[in-house]
Amino acid sequence: MRRYSFRLESVLRVRRAQEELARQELARVNRRLREATGRRDTEEERYRDVASVTSARDHLALAAERARGERAAHALDLARRAADDTAVAAAVRHAAWRETAQRVAALERLDNRRREEHSREAQQAEVAETDDFVAARWLREDVSLVVVSTSGGSAR
Repeated sequence: MRRYSFRLESVLRVRRAQEELARQELARVNRRLREATGRRDTEEERYRDVASVTSARDHLALAAERARGERAAHALDLARRAADDTAVAAAVRHAAWRETAQRVAALERLDNRRREEHSREAQQAEVAETDDFVAARWLREDVSLVVVSTSGGSAR
């Protein structure tokens, strides 16, 4: 029997490459998400520090503290938006990776099923060949017994 080959092997290779690229992109966006979350946390801490300080004694000092607080609030807002946008991008990349992984898994299941079918067919062919060999041997022995018994009977 011929050797097993999966007809969709090239498609499976392409899908595996696509899955690997999707996995790498997911890793990159997850790294960006960790960085954005870290920046957000840092900005929240800085905002809390700025908001808690109220040591202004005159009008100019109060205006400076207020400006610093507004800048901290704006930086915090930007950091939160960036973290949220990156989280959305990570969710999209995760869905893309999951879809490519499912495609690969479907082809791998098909390959396994075909491989098992091929193995069963090979075993059946081997059994049939063995049966044919035994049957042929049995027929040869049966014919030789008939020849021996007919020739032995006529010699008497």
